[in-house]
Amino acid sequence: MYAEGLILGAHLPSGWLWPALIIFGSIIFVGMVVLLLVAGARFDDPQGVITPTPPPGSCAPFCTEQVYAPAQQW
Repeated sequence: MYAEGLILGAHLPSGWLWPALIIFGSIIFVGMVVLLLVAGARFDDPQGVITPTPPPGSCAPFCTEQVYAPAQQW
């Protein structure tokens, strides 16, 4: 009595299963390829890294190192 509403084939058009599985498998495959490509990357390598100059002012809420004030010129 209640199991009839749980059968997906009764509510979906015929032939939906294989295209859905192919699309789902393609999404999983692309995700795995991206994971494999990114897993070998070394994002912390300093080769060719351009470090931006820090803006003037204090780094007050984000400071992690001791910051010394620049020497004053007379």
